[in-house]
Amino acid sequence: MNYSGVANQEQETHIVHLSKPAWKVIEACSGEPYVFGTATGKRFQRFGKEKPALDKLCGVAGWRIHDLRRTIVSGMARLGIPPHVADKILNHQAGTISGVAAVYQRHDFLAERKEALDHWGAHVEQIVRAFDRPKDTQLSIESCKER
Repeated sequence: MNYSGVANQEQETHIVHLSKPAWKVIEACSGEPYVFGTATGKRFQRFGKEKPALDKLCGVAGWRIHDLRRTIVSGMARLGIPPHVADKILNHQAGTISGVAAVYQRHDFLAERKEALDHWGAHVEQIVRAFDRPKDTQLSIESCKER
């Protein structure tokens, strides 16, 4: 997946590899205009208004979207993914490679980012499988098809 320059401060394309679990979500929503859309087919843009329902559903409150980035990068560190690779995934320009090294280091680490995101996707998939929720409360990617 490529994010155009509009999506980041540097006005440069940012390439993000999607793992197999991420593709499963997208494939389940094929034919829909948005992966995370509304029941009426519009793009989801009411996170602030819908977050209390999400908090209640997951049993966790007091978090922000940005906390997900921190959780991912911390989880990647626990999985042994090098910090400079995680920085590139998050599109951090001044991360663990800084100063003079950043001037000379221009490698994009695409292969390493792909491997890291595949590892992270497998890790998340394992966590999701570990939760055995009753059918009436289970979150499912099948819900995209039910719209």
